[in-house]
This record gives sequence, C-alpha cells and structure tokens, in this order.
Amino acid sequence: MGFLKTAAAFLVAVFILRAALGAMFQAPGAAGPALVEAFALDWAGFGTLVGLFWLPGLFLAYPLGLVARRLGDRRGVLLGILLLILGAVVSTSADQVALLVAGRLLMGLGTLLVILLLTKMVQDRFIGRDLFPAMAVYVLGWPLGIAAAQAALPGFVPDHGWQFPYQVAAFAAGIAFIAVALARGPEPRALPVSASTSSALTQAEFRRMCLAGACWALVNGAYMVLVSFAPPMLMARGLGLAEANFATSLISWSNMLAVPAGAWLARRAGVAGPMTISASLLAMLAALALPIADVSWAPFLGLLHGFCYALPITVFSALAAEAVAPERRARGLGVYFVWFYAGCTGCPAFAGWLRDMTGSATAPVFFAVAALGVALALYVWFRRDLAQPRAC
Repeated sequence: MGFLKTAAAFLVAVFILRAALGAMFQAPGAAGPALVEAFALDWAGFGTLVGLFWLPGLFLAYPLGLVARRLGDRRGVLLGILLLILGAVVSTSADQVALLVAGRLLMGLGTLLVILLLTKMVQDRFIGRDLFPAMAVYVLGWPLGIAAAQAALPGFVPDHGWQFPYQVAAFAAGIAFIAVALARGPEPRALPVSASTSSALTQAEFRRMCLAGACWALVNGAYMVLVSFAPPMLMARGLGLAEANFATSLISWSNMLAVPAGAWLARRAGVAGPMTISASLLAMLAALALPIADVSWAPFLGLLHGFCYALPITVFSALAAEAVAPERRARGLGVYFVWFYAGCTGCPAFAGWLRDMTGSATAPVFFAVAALGVALALYVWFRRDLAQPRAC
C-alpha cells in the first residue's frame, strides 16, 4: 500500500506537468490567426515557431543524456519547469519576432529537461507490466493540455490578445512546479549501477534506440501537425473558428478514453502488436478522410482519428524501455531524444512549408498521414529487430 500511495502521488504530479507542457506547446496554435497577423508570419514561419519548441533537444538531448545521472532527475525537472515559465514570460512581452523566437527556444530548453528526465523517472520506477499504465498517465496529460488549450483559449484571444494562451500556460506550469516539488517517491526500482559498470551502448541498443526514437518522433509529429494545421484547413473548407477548433480538439479529447483502454489491452499477452497495427491504420484512414469527406463529418472524423491514434500510444512510448538495459537508460535516452526532437522540430516546419508551396490547406494533413504510416513501419522493424537480438 505504501508503494501505491507514493506511486499515485508521483503519477498525479506527472499528469499535471504533462498537461501544462501540452498547454505550453499549444500556445501559438491557440493564439492562431491573431499571432500570425500580429507578427506578419507566413505559414512556414508559423510552423517553424511551433517546431522551435523542440529545437534545443535536437542539439542537446544526447549531451544531456550523458550527464543526466549527475544532474539529478527531480532537480533537472524543476529547473526545466522554471525555464518553461521564463520562456512564456518572454513570449508574452515580445514586440518583435526575435523575442517570440527567444521565448519559444527557452520553452524548448525547459521541455528538453522535463521530457528526458521525467521519462527516465517513470521508466526507472515502473517496470514490466506496470510500465503500461504508468506510461498511460505520462502520455495522457499531454493531449489533455493541448485539447484544453485548443478548445478553451482561442475564444479569449479577441478580447485579451494573442498573449493570453501563453499566460495561461505559464500559470499551469507554476502549478506543475509545486506538484512535482511536493511529490515524493516512489523510489527507483532499477538496481543501482556501480561506477565500474560500462555505460556504453551496445550496437544493438544504439540501433533500437534510433528506431524507437524515430518512431516516437513521427507519431508525435503527425499529431502536432494535425492539431496545428487542421483548424485553418477546416476553416478553409467552410467551418467557423469555434467549430474548427472544436472538431480539432476532439482529436485530443478522445485520448482520455483511448489511452487507458490501450494500456489495459497492451498488458494482455499477444494483443499489443495487432492492436498497434490495426488502430494505426484506422487512424490514418480517418485523418485521410478529414480533408476529403463532407465538412459536417469533421467532428466524427476527429474523434475517430484521435481514439484510434491514442489506443496504441503507450506501446509506442514504451519502446525505449525495451531497447536498452536499465543501467544505460540515461545514455540511451540521449540517442532516443535526438531522433524525437529532430522529428518534432521538422514536422511542423515542413508541414508549413508544404502549405505555402502548394497553396493547399490540406497538404499538411496528408503529410501527417504519411508520417504516421512511416512510424508504423518503424515500429514493425523494431519488433522484428528485438526478436532477433543477434542480428547486425
């Protein structure tokens, strides 16, 4: 019972922090056209601004993975939250694009610390079949924060300005700081590592971390492109601002049911693989229909895509824990997050570039479908590689 109580307190703090992180990421999307107009951005510039949230991790994830054990998990996470808040404050005071970019990069640095070290904390404390429900809590806060920001905040922007989503996100991050600071335990369940233990990744571990990281990057990249570019696409097809944001927010709200359901199914022997493949294919079909079907179907298609997308999300998120031995997890996560941040930085920017080059509001949505398809292929490759540990 003691472990369950401390585990519950820890997971509540994880959930709050991940929700705040989702709100922080979605701040530019929630500000939407008002932000684009205020800074005279084109859609490539808007997509780049969204992607800058991940840019610091592209260069710093691996070095941070090397020193993570010396930094300390909780201390590093708290420092990351402070950087998130600082980035939001800088953004709200911006009167030129350079300051807006600087604030986003500060958020990105804070995000790097939070995600890398929080992932390590969860995977160190929950092992085996317990990892799936723990990762469900870890994953679930993120779409909740995005959905809440997408659904609630745009309506306040006309009266309170494009800064309002950033201000709300900063407040949420402050609540998360308090929650993480107060939550104690559970203690890591992995065995302590002696100084003499080799921390170098094996060739197989390095390869699997690359596969896992690239897969997770594209899974998240597809999601970020959809929640950022689906509203203007739906508006171009005739929906109003509120209706477009509502339909898009259903992609995230449906995660509330799908993530825990998927985690429960993943614990059952032989279910995780078939569920991941079938649900991902259905998610791709629903997203593909979004710019094609009659616009009145947008809420249903958003709901269907979000549910099918999120059903296997804990399986995707747990790949890193399977790829490397616990004593080399911090170093392995450094490799993993280089791929993750490359995808998360590049996908929104590339989607925005596609939007400008083609002149089509639907192009980013088709790109998101393709990204999810490649992610599924990488997942299958990872599973085959794990089943043949001696393969080069």
